Amino acid sequence: MSDSTKERILSSAKELFSQKGYHETTVEDIVRRAELSKGAFYFYFESKEDVVKELTELMVEKTLNIMDRWLAKDLSAEDMIKGHIKDFLVECYEDRFISYIFFFELMCKEEFRSLHFEKLKRIKERLAKMVKRGFERGEFKCGNEELVVYTVMGFVRVVYLELLLLQNRSLEEVLSFTEAGLELILRGLKCE
Repeated sequence: MSDSTKERILSSAKELFSQKGYHETTVEDIVRRAELSKGAFYFYFESKEDVVKELTELMVEKTLNIMDRWLAKDLSAEDMIKGHIKDFLVECYEDRFISYIFFFELMCKEEFRSLHFEKLKRIKERLAKMVKRGFERGEFKCGNEELVVYTVMGFVRVVYLELLLLQNRSLEEVLSFTEAGLELILRGLKCE
């Protein structure tokens, strides 16, 4: 079997999960969409749950890579935070199928909730590094690191869920709104 077979399974699954939901999608649906046999599916995955785990890991790795690229740059913390969030939202916009799974299926389903929060922890750690850099460099003069991380993540989550997924706004509108919101949040850290 080839990696392209595995990719076809993952691609078909993420489309079906976003259209029908995790519980309504069967392995049969996935293999039919991928035009493969069940044997091919089970060669790569033991269960439908394993597919979700793999899709989630791929999304998280993409997000962490985006964050690591921004952390490697010698920029202000504000520019790093804004830059990685913009790149993250562009990625989510372009691949709404997997983003939908991560934000809706994993967060709302009991059997995946711990997986969701385990993955979010890794993202929070990277964001905390950016915020900490802002405090260490004196860019941010007041505030609590953990509070800033949760505030930024909460804002981005609401923007993503509300504006991108539910209201289906254009990417330009989402990015403009996000820029203004982050400006407001980060301005509060620069208290005199």
